[in-house]
Amino acid sequence: MKSPTYMHDCDSNGFAIQKYQKYYRDLADGKMGLITLGFFATHLKTKVLPGQACLHTDAHAEGWRETINYIHSKGSKTLMELSDCRSSIKDGKFMPTSEISEAIELFVNAAKRAQNVVADGVEIHAAHGLFISQFLSLVINNRGDQYGGSFKNRIRILQEIVDSIRCECGKDFFVAAKLNAYDCIEGGNKPEDAAKISGTVKDIDLWEYSFGYKGAKEIIDPSKLIPLKAGWNIKALPILRKGTDAKISIVDRIRTKSSMVKAMELGSDLISFGRPTIVDPFMVQHLMEGKPIKCISCNKCMEHLLIIPTKK
Repeated sequence: MKSPTYMHDCDSNGFAIQKYQKYYRDLADGKMGLITLGFFATHLKTKVLPGQACLHTDAHAEGWRETINYIHSKGSKTLMELSDCRSSIKDGKFMPTSEISEAIELFVNAAKRAQNVVADGVEIHAAHGLFISQFLSLVINNRGDQYGGSFKNRIRILQEIVDSIRCECGKDFFVAAKLNAYDCIEGGNKPEDAAKISGTVKDIDLWEYSFGYKGAKEIIDPSKLIPLKAGWNIKALPILRKGTDAKISIVDRIRTKSSMVKAMELGSDLISFGRPTIVDPFMVQHLMEGKPIKCISCNKCMEHLLIIPTKK
């Protein structure tokens, strides 16, 4: 599975340049089975990064139809990752419920656009300290209304997004969600919390487990290039697998066939790859040919994504 990544390869209005689309076509040519087109902001106002893709108009969606058709022609499936990158707290005040309702509607509208351009489904970004994950966090979310406090209230926004997408797009439209197995912040969510969330939120077809919260030094400091630690999510798989009957995939600096086999034996249905596909979009084909993964996890790509577009 191609894990969605921010590539800094769109114009200021969120339209993808040709190089960005070619990258996904190369992934399909390279036999990647499930390709998640990422990091689509649901609206210009939910976009915070330069060069980030958007999906808030029909024109933005139509710009991807040809690429999605090409991916399908190669036998691969595709999802479009939907994200809201805003903070749920502004000037010390929680976002009002009226704006939460609007945020949910933006996710649903983006999902409908994805379906209209024949994407097989969407992935809801609920990890990494972004908008939805702030609601899921007991550390961040101490709201006193229906969207905060108790576990049931904290997961409410994610469930409402899923329910609304199902209502508009139907039961056969694939809905995935990206969720942290570890927040990597003091008091943050751990595998037991992730398992409870994924076991309670209904109608998710696939959970993709990642880790790291905005500002967590355990993940990466681009100025210091602190390497991402390997093996956290593999170790968490027995807990995560017991939490849900849905399909699951993990991101975890997996670079060898032996670690892939171990993850599958522990219950992961898919293996997610992000950075290795930036180095080599044909990595799956090359693995099938017995070649090693080229990515050495130096994190230089992550540093460059925050400053300049990638070369690939």
